[in-house]
Amino acid sequence: MSSNEDEKNKKTVTIRGVDKSIYERAVMAARETGRTVGEIVNQALSSFLGLTSKATSAVSQVVQGVKETGKSFVQGFEDAKKDVVVISDVQELSVTRDEILQVGKPISFRNIKKLTLNIDQEALNYIDSIIGVDELVIPSTINKIILLQKCKFVKKISTIS
Repeated sequence: MSSNEDEKNKKTVTIRGVDKSIYERAVMAARETGRTVGEIVNQALSSFLGLTSKATSAVSQVVQGVKETGKSFVQGFEDAKKDVVVISDVQELSVTRDEILQVGKPISFRNIKKLTLNIDQEALNYIDSIIGVDELVIPSTINKIILLQKCKFVKKISTIS
């Protein structure tokens, strides 16, 4: 930008209510750095606005995290009322049709890195939910549409080879 364009972007502004000691510190900083008070104030306002923007973004992320935690809590509460068996926090797990049918209750699989389900459509009916699984491996005979209705936060689905 040329200095002529810089001048067009500047405006004379009077700001009421500025604390005298803060203004004097700004004058001292300007003298010490060889800049004008206007440049110092512009930089201070720019920094302040940047920080408030970042703070707003951080607060939004925290609020979103709280909402997700709340949803998980409510889901857990609802599962407790449904008498659901929860299987969670496992690195790798392989489950068969017979194992699922022997439980005789709905099952929720949660927070599992790799979950292999060697099941049929009947056993799929006993699966209440699959939440937070990095890789889900299923037989090619499973109806994926029915399965996907039970899934949340599943990163990858592949078929048993």
